Amino acid sequence: MKKFHLHKLFMAFALVLGLVMMSAPSADAKDLNLVNRTGEDIIVLNCTPSISDTWYNDILGNSIWRNGETITLDFDRWMLSDTWDFKVHYSDGYSEDWYGVNVRTVNTIILKKNGVNEYL
Repeated sequence: MKKFHLHKLFMAFALVLGLVMMSAPSADAKDLNLVNRTGEDIIVLNCTPSISDTWYNDILGNSIWRNGETITLDFDRWMLSDTWDFKVHYSDGYSEDWYGVNVRTVNTIILKKNGVNEYL
């Protein structure tokens, strides 16, 4: 009777599973379109998983997100949370926050002034 060593079988399974996962497209990849319909140019866009208490660095860098323009955020495997918070800073010095946006169920957010947004 042949004896199977469970730890060797598990290691082989883990190796095969790892190779399959590396070659498969990410099931967690998600593009989120943000449309600026605020009537203002946005100079800073921060986001963070809702479970965090620290804003990530400005996504726009040195760019200005003009009123009427759309940008796309790529949420990939590193995504730690389904819900995210967003903060924008307008060119007039005013800022707004949106909390608890479920990025898995939303494909497009149309940002409007005073937090009246559309989620598609």
